[in-house]
Amino acid sequence: MPQTATDVVIIGGSTAALRAAETVTRQAPELDVTIISEEAHLPYELPPLSKIPLKDHVDIESLVYPVARELREKGVHYRLGERATAIDPARRVVTTDTGQVRYRAAIITTGCEPIVPPMFRGQQDVYVLRRFDDSVALRQAVEDRQRSVAIVGAGFIGGEFASTLISDGRKVSLIDLSVHPLIRFGEEVSGVYEELHRYKGVATFFGVGATGTIERDGSRFLQLSDGREVAADVIVVGVGVRPAVSWLGSSGIPLDNGIVADEYLHTVEGVFAAGDAVCWPNARFNATMRIEHWTTAAEQGRGAGLNAVKYLKDEPLVPFVNVPFFWSDQHGQRVQWAGHQLGGEQVVFNRNEGGELFLFRKGDLVTGVLAFERRQEFVQLRAKLRQPLAWDVALGIASGFESTAREVPVP
Repeated sequence: MPQTATDVVIIGGSTAALRAAETVTRQAPELDVTIISEEAHLPYELPPLSKIPLKDHVDIESLVYPVARELREKGVHYRLGERATAIDPARRVVTTDTGQVRYRAAIITTGCEPIVPPMFRGQQDVYVLRRFDDSVALRQAVEDRQRSVAIVGAGFIGGEFASTLISDGRKVSLIDLSVHPLIRFGEEVSGVYEELHRYKGVATFFGVGATGTIERDGSRFLQLSDGREVAADVIVVGVGVRPAVSWLGSSGIPLDNGIVADEYLHTVEGVFAAGDAVCWPNARFNATMRIEHWTTAAEQGRGAGLNAVKYLKDEPLVPFVNVPFFWSDQHGQRVQWAGHQLGGEQVVFNRNEGGELFLFRKGDLVTGVLAFERRQEFVQLRAKLRQPLAWDVALGIASGFESTAREVPVP
């Protein structure tokens, strides 16, 4: 089996991989860097895939990060369309489906893979939306406006694509097993989210599961657990993801709800990890967490890249600490969250003409903020959350909160 060598090998072609390579190259330009990615494309932006209007052409070249091309020009080696099948930390070798790469430090950024329920496997016109090729295929499937679309899973990806379809004048059904989508943030947040979709004309079926499909009169229907049927010529599955770690089974790298890393994003000797599949202790909230959002993946990529360089230079590693953040654009509104739910928080809610704002409070500290619009206040509160945020300080930022806020329950 052919073997090559590199200083730093990065497994995965995600945003985390790109930021790791960028950081290594900036911190230590003398190091040789290799990126191994299953995808045929240079690293590209994922968030727009569920948001680009249907009338717009999806162009991979416009999504590829400019820095990805710059890094190639600077000597970063891309092994595209190549899948890592094993890593041996003792020998410092990554095995792929075409050869082996010997390394001095490794960064794993393989992220997560979509969960597809057995009832949908092997069926025609069933799609997930995780990669560029998924987006192209899905858009081709819905080009015919007469084709019905059912989205299974009312999380952010499902909600975003429902918004994209409705804005193009299409009919869409949104199905979720939970009676209240986003219930982890509380019933009031869930209620605002449901109201947003229903007001825009999305047909919602919440609190029911999909049990199978049936063909009738040339059309397909999704059968629901309450006996109803939903037109579903095209089915989009967004019921969740799982860490893509099966290839690490014999590596000796600890696995538990993903890749277990320490506060430096270090797993076993010489191997770091970043992105959606990583569990690590976040000192900002004194909690171990695994975050499946773009911003954290990018920040972790930088952190893992920095520590890989420091490891090779035998310098002290730097703890990775961050405030988890995500955003979602749906029906012309931006939904944003920053912080971490520790459990047992009080949630205080305020609505005005600018949107809805939720503050998650534990004792005298704010642990998180969620906003539908209210962008200026959210930006200020998110910045303050980098340090422990006192309740009275948060109230000074949230306009009108003291006079109109009310406490709402959270599970």
